Amino acid sequence: MENSEIAVQVYEHVKSCILSGEWKEDTRVSERYLCDMFHTSRTTVRSAVNRLKNDGWLYVRAKSGTYVAPVDIKSIRDNFEVRSILEPSMVLMAFPNITPGDIQRMKINCEIMENAGIEEYILTEADNHSVIKERCGNLTIVKIITDMMDTIYRITSKSAITAKRRHFSIREWQNVIQAIETQDVNMARQYMTQHIMNASDSFWDTLNMK
Repeated sequence: MENSEIAVQVYEHVKSCILSGEWKEDTRVSERYLCDMFHTSRTTVRSAVNRLKNDGWLYVRAKSGTYVAPVDIKSIRDNFEVRSILEPSMVLMAFPNITPGDIQRMKINCEIMENAGIEEYILTEADNHSVIKERCGNLTIVKIITDMMDTIYRITSKSAITAKRRHFSIREWQNVIQAIETQDVNMARQYMTQHIMNASDSFWDTLNMK
């Protein structure tokens, strides 16, 4: 396997450990441990670690080592603002490419979300966003949105999503799906904008940081 492929695996492993909560904020990240785990060189691991630093997942303490970065609250606030602009535009871009199978997939996700546990709810709701991302056809926007959602997921997975928010989120998605199904692109964009803004409001209310 190429070193570049191993570096990607290291990157994804560390990021997954952070997102799952297995590695908490300020947890020390051992490059030696990662070298042993992936049977690779320090150079390959360092390539992944440097990328994780650049992406805001890790930071360095002078003469101490590399650690899991704390959540940047301002960054999350900025993320929601950017998502409220980009995701409705993604709906417009995805609209001609969404298939009946995609619509059915989103409908089934909404049914699952009704009674899902917190982790399953978050992942299933994210899959509806994935349908839009997959069909929009712009890889740059997809990467931006994916990175932003990962950052938000890091906190959301630890915090309570109220029953009220779950109820409204499902209804919002059902509105988006219905608008797509009836070929009303303007309403689909409007419903997606409402969904992101409502998610933002609920997020800050839950964390008492608004």
